[in-house]
Amino acid sequence: MNSYFLPTGLLLAFAVAWLLPEPGQVLDQWGLIPWMVVIIFLINGYQTRMSQIPKNRSLILTAFLAIVINLLISPFIGMFLVTLTSLSHGAAVGLVVMSAVPATLSSGIVMTQLAGGDGVKALAFTILLNLCGVFIVPLTLKATLGFAGIVELSPMSMLLQLIQIVLLPFFFGMLLRRTEKLRLNPQLLRYAPSLCVITTVWMSASSSTSALREISAVSLVLILLCAGAVHGILQLLCWGSRYCYRVDRSESLAMLFTASQKTLPVAIGVLAVMDTPAGPALVACILFHFLQLFWDALLAARMARGGSLSDNGDGLGGKSSGTS
Repeated sequence: MNSYFLPTGLLLAFAVAWLLPEPGQVLDQWGLIPWMVVIIFLINGYQTRMSQIPKNRSLILTAFLAIVINLLISPFIGMFLVTLTSLSHGAAVGLVVMSAVPATLSSGIVMTQLAGGDGVKALAFTILLNLCGVFIVPLTLKATLGFAGIVELSPMSMLLQLIQIVLLPFFFGMLLRRTEKLRLNPQLLRYAPSLCVITTVWMSASSSTSALREISAVSLVLILLCAGAVHGILQLLCWGSRYCYRVDRSESLAMLFTASQKTLPVAIGVLAVMDTPAGPALVACILFHFLQLFWDALLAARMARGGSLSDNGDGLGGKSSGTS
């Protein structure tokens, strides 16, 4: 049921927003969207166990490459593609924002484990990318959307707001986990973040129904093509980087699935602090999100059967030494 909860909920959110937008518009005017993001990262912080993160020094170079690919190169790839395809304003904002945000909070880890990679290292990369992303995303969005004149951005203002709605709730959630008397219901932990994403999309879509009705089929196809291109290029960069140094196959798989994926909740948080119509941008973010999950599920399943990465080792011709 959990695997269908988010996609079904998102379809329902768009349907309700399309047919009856007034309730969602009222809640959006009350300023509830940032609070949905706060709840998401409060729960994600509560679920995070820092003790599981490896302290291996060999991870430093891989982690550095993951930051460069996922947070520094990716936004400019997205910006190049939206310029090349002349996407509409809202779709362009959504695609570049999605290209700029860090790794998914859970699916990258799941895909890594499915493919036979190191899930613990994937967790380490995920946490590192999301913490660094709070500070890097405002700068890369200024260098892309801001310099192109697509939106007006203040990196410092965005940074402070992301710290408030992403970083602080995440750390507070980690502190809550250390409180022995507080044990949250597992079902609540499983469904609450997805429910917050669905509610946020419903409120944002309700406030942007007129803009959503103007999105054409051609625009949807262009969004999918651009999203697929961004994700594919990032995976090629992650895959190719293993030839630059010696790295275990399990570690390269962890990087492949974390550094190439992008998180929808952070993208929603970024859109929440930007002064731009959220509806078309949200459509771009959601299409990007589900396209990457669909492709990576196929890729991970193939790798689990003994596919894609070289069978005789990764890196500079060395043999894979397994999980370290």
